[in-house]
Amino acid sequence: KTAYVHTQTVAAAVWTITHNLGKYPSVSIVDSANDEVIGEVRYTNTNQVVVTFSAAFSGKAFLN
Repeated sequence: KTAYVHTQTVAAAVWTITHNLGKYPSVSIVDSANDEVIGEVRYTNTNQVVVTFSAAFSGKAFLN
């Protein structure tokens, strides 16, 4: 498994994403309108990342 897509269905300003990729992946975020959003990415470990935003929203995170 080399990539993971996280769907954030509930609007939140902090997304905790468990991807189980065993690495520190690159992270791309889009909102529900598919516009790219920039957040502060913190790697908890090689299987989890926490992304913090200035406002709550729903969307998707693409990790690879």
